Amino acid sequence: MTKKCVLVCILAVSTVALQGCPPPEGWPLPPFDTTGTYEGTWQGQTNEEEPAKQQEIAACPLSVTLEQDLTQNYPGDHGVKGTVTVHYDCIELPEWVQNQETPPPSEVPVSGILADDGKLTLASGGCGIGLCVLLTLAGEGFDDDGDGYMDYYEGTWSYIILLAGVQPFGVQGTYMVDAVEITPAE
Repeated sequence: MTKKCVLVCILAVSTVALQGCPPPEGWPLPPFDTTGTYEGTWQGQTNEEEPAKQQEIAACPLSVTLEQDLTQNYPGDHGVKGTVTVHYDCIELPEWVQNQETPPPSEVPVSGILADDGKLTLASGGCGIGLCVLLTLAGEGFDDDGDGYMDYYEGTWSYIILLAGVQPFGVQGTYMVDAVEITPAE
């Protein structure tokens, strides 16, 4: 019992010491500000179970709006949130949707972390009664002109729709979006 108490005390003190003491050079700053609106395209394929039903999709519109609060203390200044707008008019939807009109674009809320090396991972997902929607974007942002703002963001993505009683439907592939409006944090 005494060994267990000593171990718990050491872990508690270590945790407090490590969280409360910044490294000598200070906490790392984000490599750039991601706040802004980005437009571009994604391409890939559907994840149909039967290979004959898989679709190759090229140049489907993709819009991303992001916010990042650089006034937050570390690690909050590395947090990113926003909205990804997914368009469906370039996809041949599965049979269970084909009897309906093409759905309007979905605005999917996302959040994630900007790493010190410019890697940016955004995710969203949620399930309601009988429906789940999962979106992930894993890529890298770039500040080519050195102004402190992300100029473009590219990588891989996956979007899956799960509906009770129906085969899951989704798309996966790559994306690239360019900054169309930079909104500096105030």
